Amino acid sequence: MGWGGKGKGPGGFAPVWMPTFWKGGWNDKGWGKGKGKGHRSFAIEKKVWIGGLPEGVTFKELHEHMKPAGAKWTEVFEGKGKGTGVACFASPDEAAAAIAALNGSVLNGATLQVDVWEAKPKEAAAEAEAKVA
Repeated sequence: MGWGGKGKGPGGFAPVWMPTFWKGGWNDKGWGKGKGKGHRSFAIEKKVWIGGLPEGVTFKELHEHMKPAGAKWTEVFEGKGKGTGVACFASPDEAAAAIAALNGSVLNGATLQVDVWEAKPKEAAAEAEAKVA
């Protein structure tokens, strides 16, 4: 109790209301998980496209299926990309080996198509955005 001591704020006093920047935040290992992750942080040659995903499959189920091939990150797409996903690997060699090993494998009763990841051309991306808007 009292005014001195080891409070959280500068000067040893922790007011009832603390400014957000004193508490930490996005840049201080708080407010969210997987910061900086996602398939966009991986190089194109380290990604594989996955098609034929059954409805209701989660990224955890997909990751468990892809983990033996060395998958580091998986995502299952919703919306326009429903039924597809992506798996990311540490190296292009692992990605190529995963395509060879897992293409045609079965997950929750559905046969998966595993192929190389291809970036959408800028024009096609702009057209897709225009159709959505």
